[in-house]
Amino acid sequence: MSTKTIAIVGLTGNQGGSVADFFLNKPGYKVRGISRDPSKPSAQEWAQKGVEVVPGTLDDVDSLKAAFSGAQIIFGTTDFWTNFQQPSTHSLAAQQNRTPNEVAHDLEIQQGKTLIDAVAAHTQTVERFVLSTLSDTKKWSKGTITFNLHFDAKPPTKYYLESAFPALASKSSFLQLGSFASNWKTYGQGPRKQDDGTFCMEQPMRGDRKVPMVDVNADTGRFVDALVRAPAGTHMVGAGSVMSWDEFVGLWGARNGVVAAYRQVGREGMEEGMGSVGREMADMLEYIERFGYDGGDPSVVYPWDLGVGVEWTTMEEYIEKTDFSSVVGGEGVGK
Repeated sequence: MSTKTIAIVGLTGNQGGSVADFFLNKPGYKVRGISRDPSKPSAQEWAQKGVEVVPGTLDDVDSLKAAFSGAQIIFGTTDFWTNFQQPSTHSLAAQQNRTPNEVAHDLEIQQGKTLIDAVAAHTQTVERFVLSTLSDTKKWSKGTITFNLHFDAKPPTKYYLESAFPALASKSSFLQLGSFASNWKTYGQGPRKQDDGTFCMEQPMRGDRKVPMVDVNADTGRFVDALVRAPAGTHMVGAGSVMSWDEFVGLWGARNGVVAAYRQVGREGMEEGMGSVGREMADMLEYIERFGYDGGDPSVVYPWDLGVGVEWTTMEEYIEKTDFSSVVGGEGVGK
């Protein structure tokens, strides 16, 4: 069996790490992970597992061209929130009298263009390029949702790929990951303990609206593998379940033996408490409620529609295997 190389952007992130994990255990593949600093401990951990860790950054097209050399499969992703968290983003936002969200949005678009330029340099040898993306909020909402910038920073990369490099686009597929089930831990977006001992999850969104949800660490690699095997041009929403927040919180309460409920609240509290991040989260939730997570895009499919063998983690399975003691105990992110 001939060995293929998969090159992974964002090795030490949730998505890239999941892809690396999967392909390390798939016969016939060599895994190359791209890191801004291959010497940092998180990158070295991957090297010890057998990943070829090479330097590369989305701010330097030549570094990516070198990192992609000889790879038959490339997984690419850009990261709005990493850009948002950089002190330089906030400094530039202050200088320009803009929000950090807007600066991070523009930076991600530029990084996406750099990514595509680098991959396109290897169009002749690349067999499949899988791009992590999200739906076009402004397009599908007909301009009514304007500040869901961590979504809207991603479609321009796909559009640039399709317009500037049609030969590469003909070898590409697209992965739109659903709402991360782990956001309860990362961002505190989950049930919180109330004074009466019950639990409540509050968001400015109706509780009966369906949302695709994903175990990003367990399933991103599975989904990328499926898109490598499926026909090029596939645009898949990566999810293990499509359920409402009412259903999710009900499952969560039953699993943890507590009384839990979901409650819709106004967006004002989120905006006042979280500033421009709260405004962005509120716009995202309004978009999902009114137009759906994928905006109603008729081109998307789900894993169960793909027609190739693929496994996924349901939210029942995710809740069952996850330790929520920090929340149920009234400590940490849940309190």
